[in-house]
Amino acid sequence: MGRLRESIRDRVSDYSAVDAAENILSFRRPLYSAKDFTKSPGAAAMELVNQAAEHIKNVDDHAAERHARAETLVKQAIEQLKIAHVRVQSADKLEKECSVKVQDAEKLLEQASSRIAAVEAELSAAKQRAKAAEMRANEAENALKHIEEALRTRIVEKIPGPISISQVATLRRNQK
Repeated sequence: MGRLRESIRDRVSDYSAVDAAENILSFRRPLYSAKDFTKSPGAAAMELVNQAAEHIKNVDDHAAERHARAETLVKQAIEQLKIAHVRVQSADKLEKECSVKVQDAEKLLEQASSRIAAVEAELSAAKQRAKAAEMRANEAENALKHIEEALRTRIVEKIPGPISISQVATLRRNQK
């Protein structure tokens, strides 16, 4: 809107600088001369009427030119206002589209945040399951070591007969 005002000011100042001399009417030249008084009074009056008519015609022509310039300026201003109005409407439409896109992006961000939170919860649960599995694996490994040790002890002591799980458990308790 500021550019439009500056453009109008520039054009008006250009016209007013050029046309300033045209806006001034000169009354310095005599409307009639001294010779006119020597003529018959009717001829002098007719000459004065002719000069007045010519002066009125000049004033009318000048007014018509000024009016035409004013109409041109008004038409240009109206066109510029129409263009500005179209630009404002385009800017409003673009603003609305951007607002919708921002809202969509915010929704997507919110959904992504909730997905990240769900994945983090699943990761935490998986870590806990991995720790539990690791503890069970360690317990199984320790049990296997005790079984191996019991078997070695049995072989070394030469205990006759097969060894049962309950005997392994008893041996294990005794070793602790």
